[in-house]
Amino acid sequence: MSYEECKAMADIIVPLIKAGHSPYHIVTNHPELNISEKTLYNYIENGIFKEFGLFDIDLKIKTKRKIAKKASNKYKKREDKKYLNGRTYDDFINYTAENKNLSVVEMDTVYNNGSTGPFMQTFKFLDYSFMFIVYQEEKTAKSMVEGVDLLEKILGKDLFSEEVAIIKTDRGSEFCDAEGFEKEENESRRTRIFYCDPMASGQKGSLENNHKEIRYICPKENDLGLNSQEKANLIVSHINSQSKEHLKGKSPLEVMEFMNPALYQKFKDFGIERINKDNIVLKPYLLKD
Repeated sequence: MSYEECKAMADIIVPLIKAGHSPYHIVTNHPELNISEKTLYNYIENGIFKEFGLFDIDLKIKTKRKIAKKASNKYKKREDKKYLNGRTYDDFINYTAENKNLSVVEMDTVYNNGSTGPFMQTFKFLDYSFMFIVYQEEKTAKSMVEGVDLLEKILGKDLFSEEVAIIKTDRGSEFCDAEGFEKEENESRRTRIFYCDPMASGQKGSLENNHKEIRYICPKENDLGLNSQEKANLIVSHINSQSKEHLKGKSPLEVMEFMNPALYQKFKDFGIERINKDNIVLKPYLLKD
């Protein structure tokens, strides 16, 4: 590759990698590069773009969570509580086998700054690979139910009932109010909630993968400006505008707009918008005023 060809590629690639874009996203949206994702990784790791300020350390760090055997012995199995009756992961498998084609949403909580908050209540709409965040000041059972109430308010009762037919979450104490999640004030059922097994994050692994993307913008133990629902919407807008390989190069927002325009419009009206592919930022400076 000549210097001129290398510089022409670097002019496109370097600012996008610096903004947190993945090699897959870059080659998908810049076919003029005429290289594969693997080739771009090789170029970066081999230092092709060093003189243009791009090093392999600039690539997103891939992390794995694994509990060592000795450490895992410290975790005691939690006793099943009453709210788990009929709502375990096995119950989820049986229910979805009997009731096919129901939309599933995964739910979790992410800390922003340590354990003192604020917090992000996260939802993953599996049909569209779309993530939504509710900004929370507290991590309590009451606030988590209020987060689902907000989601229902955004979507409206009919669309909520259709798109949030099932909620799958973990057994964190903040999610213990199963009836609060499932029922309206008039006691009618709006959704069903099921709980994953203890220490089994893979049972809602799709949402866990999105949490890694959140951490590109909000690293652990750092308060970098997440202080409102508007900032949460900003994070969601950028993450959901990325091209995804499992979506054949489309973004979650593009898939949702095509498959369910009414749902897309509800989130758009709430403040979530598609970001131009080259303007996506997955770095902490996204939240700076």
